[in-house]
Amino acid sequence: MSENFHDNLLRAVAAEMHLLNRMTAAREMFAKSYFSLGVAEKATLDQTVMSMVAGTYQSFTPEALANRHAQEPVGFRVPTEKSS
Repeated sequence: MSENFHDNLLRAVAAEMHLLNRMTAAREMFAKSYFSLGVAEKATLDQTVMSMVAGTYQSFTPEALANRHAQEPVGFRVPTEKSS
């Protein structure tokens, strides 16, 4: 494992998100807790989650991220006084 704190923190966050994805998908697909699924159900669920995550991960390329622009704020804006 890396000695870099930021790399380790990012790995921990990714692991927690992956577990949350599997637990949420278990509720949506089988209406049961992930831990109460059988072996075949867990295999199906894990394969489904991994394929969906992999598809999203592959779309995050440096080129795709470079083309993103900041969005304009939505909603009411605070009026500001213009000094002359």
